[in-house]
Amino acid sequence: MADNTLQQELETYYRWFHQHPEPSYGEVETTTRIAAILADHGIEILDTGLKTGLVAKVTGQGRQAGAGHVVAVRGDIDALPIVENTGLPYASLNKGYLHGCGHDYNLTVALGAALLLNARREEFAGEVKVIFQPAEEVGATKETPTGAVTVLNTGALDDVEAYFGTHDTNIGEPGEVLISAGPDSGAVDKFRITIHGKGTHAARPNGGASPIRVAATLIEGIQSIAGQDVNPIHPRVVTVTNVEAGNTWNVVPDTAFLQGTARTSYPEDRTVIHDRLQALVQGISAAYGVTGDFTWEFGAPSVINDAEWAALATDTATELGLSVKPSKPTLGGEDFSYYQAQAPGVFIHLGVGNADRPMHGPTFYAKTDAIAAGADLLATVAERALRRLGDDN
Repeated sequence: MADNTLQQELETYYRWFHQHPEPSYGEVETTTRIAAILADHGIEILDTGLKTGLVAKVTGQGRQAGAGHVVAVRGDIDALPIVENTGLPYASLNKGYLHGCGHDYNLTVALGAALLLNARREEFAGEVKVIFQPAEEVGATKETPTGAVTVLNTGALDDVEAYFGTHDTNIGEPGEVLISAGPDSGAVDKFRITIHGKGTHAARPNGGASPIRVAATLIEGIQSIAGQDVNPIHPRVVTVTNVEAGNTWNVVPDTAFLQGTARTSYPEDRTVIHDRLQALVQGISAAYGVTGDFTWEFGAPSVINDAEWAALATDTATELGLSVKPSKPTLGGEDFSYYQAQAPGVFIHLGVGNADRPMHGPTFYAKTDAIAAGADLLATVAERALRRLGDDN
């Protein structure tokens, strides 16, 4: 386990990061502070061209298995546009922003892992790249992709063979770790549907083609897809969140619009729901004598933890004296999945307590009692992964 000196050091860093939350792609002070700490410890920072966020590298100097191999660990660094209401003495100094999802904790764990790996350079061979990722929370578009995509696009991670990330969770207490193989988070997709009918007076509905009744039929059909067309034990949901049609009481409008989100844990379910929804729009529109436009925006895929790396992380956490429990998949999004699309890995949840303070809410903060233990876990997993890769050669 990490010693008390590191625990105190990381708690100091954590409080500074908590006091200085910054929005996605605006993490300027955060990046500067991380870079300064790494530089003070002689840790190499790669030239990636990132405007915010950074990638550091620690190269092992040992002679054991692992030489020539590369793994990466990741912490995210952006905050949320929330006014803090925690009552902490180190509350946010950037009004209107709060680390309400605990990215201050995640980045400090990654920072602690970098410090430990640097101190243990003689004990392992190979390279560990430490990702301080911007913009995990960003509402991604083609023009402004999520932070994981931005980091991957630099090419700095092209040689990485396995990824390990941590995220705080308030459903576990400090010292508890949640890990499972398989799906961990949901793929996050958006859909938009516009129905083009024919407007008419409400007293003469037969003189037109109402897009509203098509939209209503579609909404019921969409729920049927989620309930009937995929494996019933797979987590998934399809939710219509916005419906618009007409602007008065006695006129049938020309168009109706609806949009929503599909969340799936398994890639095959993502494909089924997309294809069935598209067919539903076309079929129901044709049946009612109207036309329908369907668009689907693929967001972050689901995080799917590799079985081998999940087992290694579980064994390591147990040996380090942490309490390990299985994690339960959620349908919330997490862009760690983009790293796993390049190379396998595992996403580890670290307990921080405060279950009565909802994450993404104004009162949330992480208990830091086991922050050094989390850093030790992340560093040790990276070391053992390098050794495993070397032994497999």
